Amino acid sequence: MKLDTRQFSQTAHLALVELKQELNEPYHKKASGLIQGLTTYISTWGLHRLSGDMKKFLAGTAEDTRYKGVVYQTFLQKLKDFSGEDFDVNDEGSLIHLPLRQYTALNHLAIQLAKEWSFWAPAVLGEAEQ
Repeated sequence: MKLDTRQFSQTAHLALVELKQELNEPYHKKASGLIQGLTTYISTWGLHRLSGDMKKFLAGTAEDTRYKGVVYQTFLQKLKDFSGEDFDVNDEGSLIHLPLRQYTALNHLAIQLAKEWSFWAPAVLGEAEQ
């Protein structure tokens, strides 16, 4: 699969603009920081754990961490849309049970998408909070 880098950038940028509208303003810079770590997270833990963490954060009662679930959910949904892969964003099992070659390819694409998100996050959401 050949990627048009402009389309890849457009997809990432538009996703972050939509995410910005979905999050409350105080969480923009926190989300930017979280996005900066997505590449490392996916490389280390994989998409299935990202999906599991998404569910944990969305179900949590702490407003200060709920934004993480929204970021992860948006990322997974945009990955699904871009890749055309048939997995359930809300079910980590659908990722765990993909054939190895399919999962590995999707994970690799996710790392590339995370890098693109990381590039655009400061421009769209602001510099990450320390």
